[in-house]
Amino acid sequence: MVQVDSRSGIGGDEMHRIGARMIGAAAPASRAHEAVLFMEMDLLRQGWPVGQSLGALPALQKRLGLGRPASREAVTILEARGLLDVRRGPGGGLFVAAPALDDVAGAVLMYLALNGGTHACIDEFRLLVWRMIVTAAIERRIAPPAWDAACSEWGLAVELAERAGNTTMAHLARLAETLVRISDSGAVPPRNRRFEQAIMQADLPEALQRLDALLGPVSEAAPVVALEVPERGFSLSGRKSAMALAARLARELSASAGTQEAEWETADRLGYTDAAVRQARRILQDFGIVRCRRGRKGAELAPPSAPTGVIRLLAACLVASAGSPMDLREAIHALIRCAPALAAQRFKAGPIISASLSPGHDGFELLTLENHLLDLSGNPLLAIIVRSLGLANIFIVREPLTPPHLRDVMAINRRILQAIEAGDVETVGALAQIKFQMMQQSAEELRGAA
Repeated sequence: MVQVDSRSGIGGDEMHRIGARMIGAAAPASRAHEAVLFMEMDLLRQGWPVGQSLGALPALQKRLGLGRPASREAVTILEARGLLDVRRGPGGGLFVAAPALDDVAGAVLMYLALNGGTHACIDEFRLLVWRMIVTAAIERRIAPPAWDAACSEWGLAVELAERAGNTTMAHLARLAETLVRISDSGAVPPRNRRFEQAIMQADLPEALQRLDALLGPVSEAAPVVALEVPERGFSLSGRKSAMALAARLARELSASAGTQEAEWETADRLGYTDAAVRQARRILQDFGIVRCRRGRKGAELAPPSAPTGVIRLLAACLVASAGSPMDLREAIHALIRCAPALAAQRFKAGPIISASLSPGHDGFELLTLENHLLDLSGNPLLAIIVRSLGLANIFIVREPLTPPHLRDVMAINRRILQAIEAGDVETVGALAQIKFQMMQQSAEELRGAA
């Protein structure tokens, strides 16, 4: 199996353990899927070196310590997810690839569709990203482009993030707009003079108020994301990909009470190659969506699971985009700050479940509390994004995102949970601000070291 070394910071085993706890990783379905997980973690540790050669299959087989069938299966999964480029012929071999943004968006939408996610969580996440970027731009005194100047096709948020120098925020803004485009939730908002004037005047309350009006209210009655949406999203990647086929198979499986036919029957019916069908099935299995029967005689839809595969895919995309540790941590702190406020607002409207959480005894209490707050926010997309950022952070910085005042932060989290259960939005906001300032101290130390 792949051996992850550690040249600095926490050791490889500890990095894997923290990463697995953060994303809720379940036991891999097979040795091939275990190899995929370890290869992804190893490439994350290396900063996801796009274009780097991994040699030919025999070399990779030796490195993984697996037989040829399992090694080929691992390569099949990685290639299908857009993480590996298989080049044949002279000068060919296996090369590290960066996952396409459309594929990441499609994977996110497929998870939301299978787990009852609505278009509201997409719109809400987009608004949170815009608010994060506008806040960063005002803090840095970044002005929008001139009114008569051309703006990015992605909209003002990407433009401001790039001007502010935060690659990660710009990447998240592109992802938000891609999700909106694919799901037909709306278009890039038009430029607005009063909104941009508020940014130029560093009037944050006015800018955020104008932004809320510009993007429109988030409707809690928004429909559930249909499985046709991610299928369309994968198709936008410009190829008849295994990811697009995986979305179609998930839709077909969800509509049928029984199991799907053998791979060759699916290939013949849909006009794909046997290899493409095999890739699609392995993607669904790696994402925990289906169980493939022994002998590949069929597949059946599995119960909804944690978005582990989606988180790993997005983390690879974030690291490959060359965001710095400072970029990642700024985005993490800003988005984590949103979760308690969303949770308090929803509990104020009507208690959903108990917000309390039993104390942890395994050394991961802070991580458990942060994950719980993300889940209480009621926005599964926000939880996926923050956990992907956290996973990327572990392997780039080589240390967990631990504040200098750990006990104080955990105590504040406990008080936040109590305020959430009471629906006390004002108290939650005040506590979240105190916690944010504490968490920022670690970011300041990182900035000084840089």
